[in-house]
Amino acid sequence: MNQVGDFFHKLLDTSDFPPRWHSGTWSNVHGWFYIISDLLIWSAYFAIPIIIVRYISRRKELHFVRIYFLFAAFILACGSTHFLDALTFWYPVYRLSALIRFITGILSWITVFSLMKILPKAFSLKTREAFEIEIQNREKAEELLRINNELLNEAQYIARMGHWRWDTESNLMTWSSASSNIYGIMLDGPYKMPVDYESYLQKIHPDDREYVSENIIQAFEKKKYPDFYHRILLPNGHTRTVLSKGEVLVNEKLEVVQMIGTIQDVTEQKKIEQELLAKSKALEESNAELEKFASVASHDLREPLRKIVMFASLLENGSKDSLSDKGRIYLEKITSASFRMQNLINDILEFSKIVKENYSFVKTNLNEILTQVISDVQVIKDNNNAEIIVENLPEIDANPSQMEQLFLNIISNAIKFSKAGVKPRIHIYAEIVRGSSIVPDQLNMAQYFPILSTMPNWDVEKFCRIYIEDNGIGFDETYLDRIFLLFQRLHNTSEYEGTGIGLAICRKVVEMHFGSITAQSTQGEGSTFIITLPVSQKHFGQVAGIPIQ
Repeated sequence: MNQVGDFFHKLLDTSDFPPRWHSGTWSNVHGWFYIISDLLIWSAYFAIPIIIVRYISRRKELHFVRIYFLFAAFILACGSTHFLDALTFWYPVYRLSALIRFITGILSWITVFSLMKILPKAFSLKTREAFEIEIQNREKAEELLRINNELLNEAQYIARMGHWRWDTESNLMTWSSASSNIYGIMLDGPYKMPVDYESYLQKIHPDDREYVSENIIQAFEKKKYPDFYHRILLPNGHTRTVLSKGEVLVNEKLEVVQMIGTIQDVTEQKKIEQELLAKSKALEESNAELEKFASVASHDLREPLRKIVMFASLLENGSKDSLSDKGRIYLEKITSASFRMQNLINDILEFSKIVKENYSFVKTNLNEILTQVISDVQVIKDNNNAEIIVENLPEIDANPSQMEQLFLNIISNAIKFSKAGVKPRIHIYAEIVRGSSIVPDQLNMAQYFPILSTMPNWDVEKFCRIYIEDNGIGFDETYLDRIFLLFQRLHNTSEYEGTGIGLAICRKVVEMHFGSITAQSTQGEGSTFIITLPVSQKHFGQVAGIPIQ
C-alpha cells in the first residue's frame, strides 16, 4: 500500500528516471523516427474521437450511441499513451504513462464487453443491400397501393359512391373525393379539409335534416348505423337522392368514437323506380280494362252469339229445305263462323284466366294428371283411333289445373294434326336432368332469376324434361318461334280448326312454372314437344312469392 501511495505521490516526478534520450544509445535518426511516429499516431487518435462526437451530434437516430462514446474514449486513451511515449524523450513521466496505459486497458475491455453485448443486435440489423431491397419493395408496394387507390376511386366514380369518416370526439368529418363530387364540391386532393357535423347538416335537404338527425341519434344509442335514403342540396340548388350506409366504432368503454361509411348517389335509380311504379300502375289499369273486356266477352258477347247460333240452328232445322242453294251456303257459313267465334272467346277467356290466376304449387303426380287428360279426350281419341303411350312420369311441384291444361292442349293438337290415313300415335315420357345441363336463358328467368343461375346449388338442381312425340304432319322449324304466340296459325281454318291460342296457353303455363317449352319437327314426319320444369319450386317460388304447399 505504501508503494501505491508513493506511486500517486510521485505521479509527475521525473527525478527517478533519466529522459529516454539518455537511456541507451539513440541516434538522432532512430530517436526522431520514434518520436514522430508516436506523435502522428497520437494526432490521428486525437482526431478520430472528434470526428465520432461530431457524427453522433448530427445523427440523433443512431443505434448503439454508447458504444460510439466508448470507442472514442478508447481511441483517445490509446493516443495519449503514444503522446506520453514521445514526451518521455525529454520528460520521463513513466508513472503517468503507466497510469494512462492502465486506464486504456480498462477502457479496452469495457469496449470489448460492450461490443460482445451488442453484437447479436448488430447482426440482426439489415445491411445496406437489404435496406435497398426493402426500399424497392416498399416503393413497389406504394406504387401498387397508389394504383389500387386510383382504381378504387375510379370504381367509386363509376358506382357514384364515396366514403366518409366522422371523428365524433373532435366532431370533424372527412370525405373522399368521390363523396365530395356527389355533393358537388370539387377537390384538389383526395380529401377536403375536415368539416364539422353542423356544416354537414347544412348540405342536407331542409325537409330531410330532422330525419337524418334522428338516424344519427339512433346510431349513437344502438351502436349500429342504419341504412337510409335522404336528399342533399348541391351548390347550384339542385337535389340528389343518396343512400347512406355506415358502421359505428366504439372504445373499450363502449363509447362512440368514430363513424365510417359510404354514400351512394341513387338519384337515377330512384327516378327509374318511380317510372317503373308509374308504368306498373298503368299496367294494372290496363289489366283491369282487360278484365272488364274479358267480362264483356264472357257475358255481353256470348249471349248475342249464343242467340245467333241458336236461331241459325232453328233456321237450319226448320226452314233448310225452303232455302235456295245460295241461302243454305250462307247459313252454313254463319253457323261455322259462330262456332269459331265461340271457340275463340272461350280460348281467350282461358288464356286470361291463366294470366290473372292466383295459384300455388303442390306436389303433383304427372301420371294422375295424364290419366285425367286422356279420359277428357277419350271421344276424339276413339274417333281418330289414336294410341297414347305414357311411361312413368315423376312427381313435381306444380299447379294441377294448369298442368291439365298444358297436356290437354298438346295431346289435342297431336290428334288434330295427324296425317290422313295414318293411325295417330302419341308417346309421352320424361327424364330427370341437373341444372348443369340447363342453360338459364332457356328458363323463365327474365323477371326473377339472374341470381338463381349463380346460386351454389344450381348445378345440382333437378329438372323434369318431358317429351311428347307424335307421328303427325309436323311443321317447318323455321316457324318454331311463331307457334307459341297468340293467334299464330300455320294452317288456315279450312284445313284444320283452331284459334291459334292453344300453344300460347301452353307456353304461358310453362313460364308460370319457371320452365321452358320448345319443339323439334320435320314437316311430314311428326313433332316432339320438349317441356322442362323444375322438380322443386322451393327456390323459384320463394323468390317469386308463390306459395308452396
